[in-house]
Amino acid sequence: MPAEDVLRLSDLNLAAYIREMTRWNASGEIFEQDDLLLTKGPGASPVTSVAMSLYNGDDPAAINRFDRIRSFYRERKSSFSIHIRKHADAPLEAICLREKMIRISDAPGMMTDHPLKDITAPEGIEIRHVINVDGVMDFAAVTTQSYRSLGMPVQTGQQIFASPERLLQPHNYLVVAYDQEQPVSAAMILFSHSIAGIYWVGTLEHYRGRGLAHTCVCQVTNEAFRRGAPLVVLQASKFGEPLYKRMGFKEFTKYPWYMYFEK
Repeated sequence: MPAEDVLRLSDLNLAAYIREMTRWNASGEIFEQDDLLLTKGPGASPVTSVAMSLYNGDDPAAINRFDRIRSFYRERKSSFSIHIRKHADAPLEAICLREKMIRISDAPGMMTDHPLKDITAPEGIEIRHVINVDGVMDFAAVTTQSYRSLGMPVQTGQQIFASPERLLQPHNYLVVAYDQEQPVSAAMILFSHSIAGIYWVGTLEHYRGRGLAHTCVCQVTNEAFRRGAPLVVLQASKFGEPLYKRMGFKEFTKYPWYMYFEK
């Protein structure tokens, strides 16, 4: 696949995920105009109030774009975050830096265009495809606890997953790893724009280092290829990047994530 197609499809999948996460809450707002996506989820956290530009090309109006973002969230008395595309958003990122937004990650955009080598789950671990609300609640329990390591408050996770039935959509594929009946690791795939994106990979802290995330990521990635996706992409956390490199994912860009905290 041409490099420019990989970039564009990855951008579109990330934007689709931002919209999807907003829809998990019935009161979520999605506003989109002039290649600018603005979403407002539950609470006032920048994790759930996310903006992203999908404009390609020179952007002399980046300051106007930023002002529209900030005005949207100020009207709602909310902090917010902006996903930056390193390959397309240099003017907007410069404004984020000038406005002293906090860069919380410099996530590598990574991809694979072929299935991964199947691996056997560690002894005593069972990987299950999520098919009901109970499964989503187990998925949420794992991710809410595991993302504390990345600085996400438990309350924010509880707000994101407050309506678990809303995650049961045909374009979402979730798996949970169980030790006996305890959920301990999880991952999901979002299908959009002909490709698949990996999100919400997490493992409970005292279960890390046992290959559980590797097993879950392998499961969702290969399911995406079984369903015909030509490409699987992700934005890696600082904890996940070494794992994905070992699994064969290749970096093709970066997606810095900036946060602005409303005073």
